[in-house]
Amino acid sequence: MKEEKIAVCITAQTSSQRLIDYGSEIAQQYNGSLHILHVQKGDSIFQNGQTLKLLTKLLAYGDRCGGIIHVLCDQDIPKCISEFVKQEEITKVIIGELPKQTTKKCLKEKEETQFQKIITILPQQVEVITVGQQDVICTELKQKIG
Repeated sequence: MKEEKIAVCITAQTSSQRLIDYGSEIAQQYNGSLHILHVQKGDSIFQNGQTLKLLTKLLAYGDRCGGIIHVLCDQDIPKCISEFVKQEEITKVIIGELPKQTTKKCLKEKEETQFQKIITILPQQVEVITVGQQDVICTELKQKIG
């Protein structure tokens, strides 16, 4: 039986912590490996000090949860994620659901969201798990990630 490899796609937002938590639970449930993936658009993660600070805390949290940390830079985020998934032979991808306002706006403008692009470009055998938006109290989150 093939080993389960779970990739959690995070952004530099406090809500990514819940994705890491969920991915950690799934990895434990399937006795699989946990991969925390952040893809920065462009060629450097050092563009914004506040973003870098939060991202550093999230990645450290992911490491404490037993995750293998991956930080990549690329202009085409969906393509980069898809290539990572193929290269690492990931079996499950966890991504956060976009806020409903963003989805409605894209539907009106007939644009494909980053979320939709990622799902479309991933290999068919990969299970995609979307985690819905939840309210996270900042003070609780700060206690967890530092």
